[in-house]
Amino acid sequence: MDSLSAQADALLDVTIALGEAAETEGWSPSTADHTLGVVDTLCAMLAAHGGPLEASLAQVRAHIGTAQRALREDLPPAPRRGSAAAQLEDEDGTARFRAWRDARVHQWPAPPRARRPGPTSARGPR
Repeated sequence: MDSLSAQADALLDVTIALGEAAETEGWSPSTADHTLGVVDTLCAMLAAHGGPLEASLAQVRAHIGTAQRALREDLPPAPRRGSAAAQLEDEDGTARFRAWRDARVHQWPAPPRARRPGPTSARGPR
């Protein structure tokens, strides 16, 4: 059986690979939620030792919970374009988050789209 230190090193390697994959393939809301759950579990295990570690990780875990709720819960309807509420959403990042979370493809840059041939003319090519 591997030592705890060896397992932590292996976990670090997996974390680096996850970050590299996210850079090329993009994050999806479900993958982000799952990853946050793993981080929360690690924080809970470390916080079990109590003291200042527990106090500081409690704040981290609260932020993780907030992030997970943002991924899972519905946002209010998007405000009317050009309104003051829309400008606030642009400033605080909500509009960008909404677009990312609700996108069909969660990848940056977006994959190339397949071109469909245009309608063919009955006369044939010119």
